[in-house]
Amino acid sequence: MSLLSRRQFHRVAASAAVAGLSPLAALAQAPVKIRASVVPIIDTAALHAAIQKGFFAAEGLEVDLTPTAGGAVGLPALAAGQVQVAFSNIVSTALGAAQGLGFKIIAPAANAPDAPPEGTALVAARGKGFKTGKDLEGKRVAVNNRSNVIWLYSRAWVEATGGDPSRVTYVEVPFPQMTDAIKGGQVDAGVLVDPFLSTGIDSGALELVGWPFHSVQKGMSISQYVATESFIKSNPKTIDAFVRGLDKGIDWMNSNAGSPEWVKLIASFTKLPEDRLKKLHVAPFKKTVDPRSVDASLALMRKHGMLTGPLASKDLLHVAAR
Repeated sequence: MSLLSRRQFHRVAASAAVAGLSPLAALAQAPVKIRASVVPIIDTAALHAAIQKGFFAAEGLEVDLTPTAGGAVGLPALAAGQVQVAFSNIVSTALGAAQGLGFKIIAPAANAPDAPPEGTALVAARGKGFKTGKDLEGKRVAVNNRSNVIWLYSRAWVEATGGDPSRVTYVEVPFPQMTDAIKGGQVDAGVLVDPFLSTGIDSGALELVGWPFHSVQKGMSISQYVATESFIKSNPKTIDAFVRGLDKGIDWMNSNAGSPEWVKLIASFTKLPEDRLKKLHVAPFKKTVDPRSVDASLALMRKHGMLTGPLASKDLLHVAAR
């Protein structure tokens, strides 16, 4: 820990005086700072709730955020130690773990419901009439990142509905720009997530093509929070505090779903107007990751040539995520 400047010390002393503490006691209670990479989508709402509602602070943590375009983008920063926690998807995390980067899942982020509607869907401009994977052959489909969970499961959906995924061109487009790319004809279809999915459908600009996650693997664990094994071993109390704070954020999201305060919180990090979020459908957040779901995703990765070797859920899940 670096030494405090004179000015910083006096600030601590002033705060301590108000609280009736000595400066050294105030320093002893200073929060542990960690940085997390996130994507501004509904999957990360419980994390934002834990920050905004003070649940992390109550656990002695100060969590700062670094926004990224996709879960795969945050993992190199995690491996380099630039962030201590990364929001990511099961496919990107597994790929990194298979490369020996020591990634461990510490908590869940989002899961697909057992039945639609869900927060991720393949969509197209209204009137296109795409219904099957066969319809998408020769077409351009937007995904936020290639070789991630959305890319893999959209390929699996194309195959499951009669198409050849090798005949579909996948184009990387960030979620906030994807609706405009579809409307403008830069791509023929795209895989969108909430809240951008619901607002695009409700606006009348987009129509549903299919549900990649539900159609391929019902109830799957889509995204999680990840740390490195070395950080977990060196900072077990910090990881435990993060999970406890996140659990409180999950409880808050589930208990307040649809309320004005819930809408306001989601608008704060997605930057979408509150009136466009009032009809948002969100599956309940869970506090554990299902190992069977992880193993099913790993099996799909092997089928599509993304993974070799014996990697299994037991290798990926930290005890806090089970």
